Amino acid sequence: MSYPIIVCPTDCDSVVPIFDFDECAPIVDVSEVNKIYLATVGHPCVDWTSLEDGIEARIDNDGVDVEDIRELWVSGELPEPEKNIIEIDNDREVSSPMSFNLTAEVFDNGEDSINYDALRWLQCGGRQLMWYAAGDYLYGGNDGIECDIIADHIITKGQKEINKIQLIIKWDAKHSPERIANPML
Repeated sequence: MSYPIIVCPTDCDSVVPIFDFDECAPIVDVSEVNKIYLATVGHPCVDWTSLEDGIEARIDNDGVDVEDIRELWVSGELPEPEKNIIEIDNDREVSSPMSFNLTAEVFDNGEDSINYDALRWLQCGGRQLMWYAAGDYLYGGNDGIECDIIADHIITKGQKEINKIQLIIKWDAKHSPERIANPML
């Protein structure tokens, strides 16, 4: 069961959400962020669950249409978001909106300068729409995640090391992003 839009309780009579565990065959989510999809703000998906109307139908890494979605092959992670726990009256606590920081590395920096020039373009700033894939799941919903990207080219020390593009993708939200089984797998 998935709740595409989370509606927070407004009183103390709400029912605790359903949980599901299997003692003999637990289902675990194993993997790192391995794909990031970027689009122009204002151009969300019609149906991100569909191969015909979703992200895959719009992937074009060298197209010039404002509807094109770029697919980045990365090695990344999404650590625990930053948040403030604020004590309010009557010994109650509330959480501030969360600040997410997805970090990823791009290792494909071939002879041509396409990925390097894309990095330089990201350094101009501006907001992007993003979806990301990790394990068997795709995250971001139809609307994607509006985010800011900090991009750097990292040249490491040592003749056997790999130079890389580093991305830090930031956004604030009340909840973790919507997730579905990745239809592109």
